[in-house]
Amino acid sequence: MLEDQEDNIEAVAARLRRVRTVLGLSKKDFAERAGIGEQVYGPFENANRELSLNAAKKLRRTYGLSLEFMYFGKIDDLPHRIASVL
Repeated sequence: MLEDQEDNIEAVAARLRRVRTVLGLSKKDFAERAGIGEQVYGPFENANRELSLNAAKKLRRTYGLSLEFMYFGKIDDLPHRIASVL
């Protein structure tokens, strides 16, 4: 479940990967639409680096992902098109 392990780096990475897959975007497209370089975004999704607040805010603005979802797995405030598939 996406709420398991809360802000564990692997859990955050899995949530990002799942949303990107639901939206049908490549890692490159997902990152670039949010104004994040693929080189910067990749380590977040691969659990090689903790998701930065700056990147999280860009993902929030672009995709409506709440900080509560990205860091803690709470789906309550996600856009319906994403929440309904998760």
